[in-house]
Amino acid sequence: MEKQSDNQLMALVQGGDLSKAGTLYERHKEGLFSYFYRCTSDRMKSEDLVQNVFIRVINYRNQFKGKGEFSYWLYFLARNTWIDDYRKKDALKHSAEIENVGLDQMSNEDVESGDRMKEYKTQMKAALQLISPEKRDAIILSRYNGLTYKTIAEMSDCSENTIKARVMRGIKEIQLEIVKMNGV
Repeated sequence: MEKQSDNQLMALVQGGDLSKAGTLYERHKEGLFSYFYRCTSDRMKSEDLVQNVFIRVINYRNQFKGKGEFSYWLYFLARNTWIDDYRKKDALKHSAEIENVGLDQMSNEDVESGDRMKEYKTQMKAALQLISPEKRDAIILSRYNGLTYKTIAEMSDCSENTIKARVMRGIKEIQLEIVKMNGV
């Protein structure tokens, strides 16, 4: 039996077979968790946000038109879920746990270079939390989740150039924060 596509499963969910939402959940929970964890640095919050996205998948199932890829629509919901949560907790800063930064795999050539890489990842993660949510979101969606600037622009209801600018400015701000952290 051939594996059903996400769009086919979503069509079944729209038709009333809500059990297929569980299959979609299993396929996408890790990617969504990774996205939210990079946004929040909080494992429990990230798990809650993943659950909230799938509640929205079910609640807004009839808004999915099936013309694009399901994953784009899913990350659109995820982004909006995160923004809604961020606005609710506007004054609160999420604590930054220092682990699993998710950058490229660390080299094990020697302990010293491994320690430098670990320190860099720690600084990178902390700096990512210091930039604006819009820039952070654009960087996470493009660099970590592999979405195109065009897709992110459609999700964000802005131009592709705006997303490019957010990513580039965000990267520069992260670099400046790392320089500050190192006292240079």
